[in-house]
Amino acid sequence: MEVTVAIPTHKNDGKTIFFTLQALSKQTFSDFSLLIAYKPSENDHTLDVVEKFTKELDIKVLIQSEGYLDEAMNSIYSASKGDILITTDDDSVPSLNWVEAHVNAHEKHYDSGVLGPFSGLVRPSSFLRSIYGDIFEIPLESDMRTFNNYFSKTGLLVRNHSLPRENYKVKTFNPIGVNMSVKREVYSDFRLLPMTIRGINYEPYLCLHAYEKGLPCALINDNLSVEHFDRDSMSRPKTLNGVIERFAEASLSIYYLAKKGYTLDLRRLKMDLFFKSIPWRLRNNPLTKAQLQGIMTGIKISLYALKENKDEVWIRNTLKQIQGGKLDPIEIAGNFNA
Repeated sequence: MEVTVAIPTHKNDGKTIFFTLQALSKQTFSDFSLLIAYKPSENDHTLDVVEKFTKELDIKVLIQSEGYLDEAMNSIYSASKGDILITTDDDSVPSLNWVEAHVNAHEKHYDSGVLGPFSGLVRPSSFLRSIYGDIFEIPLESDMRTFNNYFSKTGLLVRNHSLPRENYKVKTFNPIGVNMSVKREVYSDFRLLPMTIRGINYEPYLCLHAYEKGLPCALINDNLSVEHFDRDSMSRPKTLNGVIERFAEASLSIYYLAKKGYTLDLRRLKMDLFFKSIPWRLRNNPLTKAQLQGIMTGIKISLYALKENKDEVWIRNTLKQIQGGKLDPIEIAGNFNA
């Protein structure tokens, strides 16, 4: 089995990626190639660190001249030759048998197109919460009810509150890119829409592609272990504007699904948002309020873009204005009357 490991990186001072490459150089399964999608930036020392590992690792650096994580991942999908493609971040430290565990997992789970780690049992939902899901969170396709989360007819990714608890393997639409592996049959013809800054929700879009190919994504209780440094990163912003923009990206699934030809129930979406936002609005926590603002902002951007036939470039530019504090997300509801 040919194996490719890939890391998208940007603005790394060399400290965290050193430990990432060090861990990869000590893997129990060493017969893999490494792709690094690298976008140069000021005070970035990625290439200095990469140079130290060229004798231990089969490394190819993909220089990214423009774009964000969407473009970085697309370059990885284009360049990878592996039967499986394993992805991680430039601030993670994989366990020493991490590559081997992913290889063994794909040999065992031949019917799964994407694999990630199963984090354990999920607290069961209340009866009323399950009933709410049956009314307002109807899946796009009926068999998505067998997944632990799914895209609903509202266009949003939601948790499945009716699924029996599993203790080993569960189908999902939401693994994590820092610790995920994909079969070639899935990634070879998949490309992301270049519409985000952080690449939020790229994993669910990949899993939707896998689902459409009959190779659904699954979380498994195997030893697929990585440690993660806690820093201000693309997926874990520390500023409130960053949090708003990050959660706005998560709601762009409405735009994405509509562009793929799925019919969405926007009336149900509005009712769903009304009820779900009530407890959020009663909280005084600034972080919680920023998350709610982000979700509502992403929905408004999606609906406006669909109504006015705006493209991915417009969406990304709007997100950049929010991130930079040049566009108040509270005003978006008034400006984007979709």
